[in-house]
Amino acid sequence: MTSLAANQPRRALRTTDAARYLGVSASLLRKMRGRGRDDPLGTGPEFIRLSPSLIVYEITALDSWLEAHQAVHRRSA
Repeated sequence: MTSLAANQPRRALRTTDAARYLGVSASLLRKMRGRGRDDPLGTGPEFIRLSPSLIVYEITALDSWLEAHQAVHRRSA
């Protein structure tokens, strides 16, 4: 995985594009935003609410969320 250089702008995706990036539905990503830590579905990746109707996900947050879930599944296998 490559990290963004400090002088590069932060890249963020809207919900539909973030869901496509993760390989899940936009509906599932929306549901995970509202779930608590005790929910069996789990919580989704960190997001930024720019307005009441505009939410974005930084690509680095999506990558971190994927890596964390990989690690959990490796330990349980």
